[in-house]
Amino acid sequence: MDKVFDAKNLKHLRKLVKKTVGLELNDDDLYDCAVSVVRFTSAKILRSREYLSQEENNGGNARK
Repeated sequence: MDKVFDAKNLKHLRKLVKKTVGLELNDDDLYDCAVSVVRFTSAKILRSREYLSQEENNGGNARK
Protein backbone atom coordinates (compact mmCIF):
# COMPACT_ATOMS: atom_id res chain seq x y z
CA MET A 1 0.00 0.00 0.00
CA ASP A 2 3.00 2.28 0.42
CA LYS A 3 3.21 2.65 -3.35
CA VAL A 4 -0.42 3.77 -3.61
CA PHE A 5 -0.63 5.86 -0.45
CA ASP A 6 2.42 7.69 0.81
CA ALA A 7 2.52 9.30 4.27
CA LYS A 8 1.07 12.56 2.93
CA ASN A 9 -1.87 10.77 1.30
CA LEU A 10 -2.53 8.67 4.39
CA LYS A 11 -2.53 11.82 6.52
CA HIS A 12 -5.00 13.42 4.12
CA LEU A 13 -7.19 10.29 4.19
CA ARG A 14 -7.15 10.29 8.00
CA LYS A 15 -8.27 13.95 8.05
CA LEU A 16 -10.93 13.32 5.42
CA VAL A 17 -12.42 10.40 7.36
CA LYS A 18 -12.37 12.45 10.57
CA LYS A 19 -14.05 15.42 8.90
CA THR A 20 -16.69 13.57 6.87
CA VAL A 21 -17.49 10.58 9.08
CA GLY A 22 -16.22 11.70 12.47
CA LEU A 23 -13.98 8.68 13.03
CA GLU A 24 -10.48 8.73 14.47
CA LEU A 25 -8.65 5.85 12.78
CA ASN A 26 -5.64 4.07 14.23
CA ASP A 27 -2.92 2.98 11.80
CA ASP A 28 -4.42 -0.49 11.17
CA ASP A 29 -7.88 0.92 10.52
CA LEU A 30 -6.42 3.62 8.29
CA TYR A 31 -4.66 0.95 6.24
CA ASP A 32 -7.94 -1.00 5.92
CA CYS A 33 -9.70 2.20 4.88
CA ALA A 34 -7.07 2.89 2.21
CA VAL A 35 -7.46 -0.65 0.85
CA SER A 36 -11.23 -0.20 0.76
CA VAL A 37 -10.87 3.05 -1.17
CA VAL A 38 -8.73 1.31 -3.77
CA ARG A 39 -11.14 -1.63 -4.06
CA PHE A 40 -14.19 0.62 -4.31
CA THR A 41 -12.60 2.83 -6.96
CA SER A 42 -11.41 -0.17 -8.96
CA ALA A 43 -14.87 -1.73 -8.89
CA LYS A 44 -16.47 1.52 -10.03
CA ILE A 45 -14.03 1.77 -12.95
CA LEU A 46 -14.61 -1.85 -13.97
CA ARG A 47 -18.40 -1.49 -13.82
CA SER A 48 -18.20 1.71 -15.85
CA ARG A 49 -16.09 -0.01 -18.51
CA GLU A 50 -18.49 -2.95 -18.62
CA TYR A 51 -21.44 -0.58 -19.01
CA LEU A 52 -19.70 1.32 -21.82
CA SER A 53 -18.80 -1.95 -23.54
CA GLN A 54 -22.41 -3.14 -23.34
CA GLU A 55 -23.59 0.20 -24.67
CA GLU A 56 -21.26 -0.06 -27.68
CA ASN A 57 -22.30 -3.67 -28.35
CA ASN A 58 -26.01 -2.82 -28.12
CA GLY A 59 -25.87 0.31 -30.23
CA GLY A 60 -26.38 2.68 -27.30
CA ASN A 61 -29.06 0.65 -25.49
CA ALA A 62 -27.13 -0.88 -22.59
CA ARG A 63 -28.93 -2.76 -19.84
CA LYS A 64 -28.25 -1.75 -16.26
